[in-house]
Amino acid sequence: MASSIAMASLTRRLGPRLGSPVARLSLPAGRLLRFEARRSLAFLRLPTADREPLSQPWQAATKRAAATAAGGLPASEGMMVQVEFKLTRSDTGELVDSSEGKGPLGFVCGGQQVLPGLDNGVKGMVVGETRDIKLDCEAGFGERDEEQTTTVPLEKLPKGVEVGSELEVQSPNGPMMAIVKGISETTATLDFNHPMAGMPLTMKVTLVSCSEAPSEPEIVVETLKEGDGVTFPKKGDRLTMHYTGTLASTGVKFDSSRDREAEPFAFQIGVGQVIQGWDFGVMKMSLGERAILRVPADLGYGSRGAGGVIPPDADLVFDVELLKIN
Repeated sequence: MASSIAMASLTRRLGPRLGSPVARLSLPAGRLLRFEARRSLAFLRLPTADREPLSQPWQAATKRAAATAAGGLPASEGMMVQVEFKLTRSDTGELVDSSEGKGPLGFVCGGQQVLPGLDNGVKGMVVGETRDIKLDCEAGFGERDEEQTTTVPLEKLPKGVEVGSELEVQSPNGPMMAIVKGISETTATLDFNHPMAGMPLTMKVTLVSCSEAPSEPEIVVETLKEGDGVTFPKKGDRLTMHYTGTLASTGVKFDSSRDREAEPFAFQIGVGQVIQGWDFGVMKMSLGERAILRVPADLGYGSRGAGGVIPPDADLVFDVELLKIN
């Protein structure tokens, strides 16, 4: 089961998901809250003591000492790191994903931009060092929970769905992703577990660079409609917004909440649920404001692109409107 380890996969739910039909269902809020908590695994932390130990820790210690003596810095909280990786199933050895041919994966160590096991597992590594990191349970995509499934009337789903289809389901707490696991004449079973939940995984990681993280980028917000000028988002707030995203180079639209029967997009700001350009730019908007965010590729979907509609290294333009702050 291949799944990109880039931001849109390991992080989580980075920005609006692209290309998935939207199912408008009225499901119990209590269950959806549990579903959402289960799917937000990228924000959990794995204690250092729970990390898989190196088979020969003295070798790693020697390499770290040599690197430090040579002026190299071990990966630590707040540093920008880049890693080459191979993600495999621990039980079968099956290759799930790899950075080969895609370029290294970059993230801020401890910045909650990737899965918690990886976020913690690279700490203390030096450039050139390779480490096997276990991504089981809460260190990865969580345990599979059969309670994270529900049955809905088939008539509520978009036409043409079939077993295996991925749907975006609107909940009281914003959009969520579900996979259709079964279909009968009148009902469908939706699974809100991550596709790799419960899967024993090992990531072989090689640290290829480690440097001080750049300062917070300056994102220019071009105001189209003034907000209240008083109420601004803060880290951890849940926001509801409308957006339209286009490619800066061509003006081609790749996604819009305004095209989905006026259904807005809800997310938590400042914790990596969206692309960095949003996390930085939307923080500067006040309640009710509508603005243009110009997002460079390195604060968007980077060298990998997304969804088959955003090419690699694409600068993006978003027309966004801040509707609610909770």
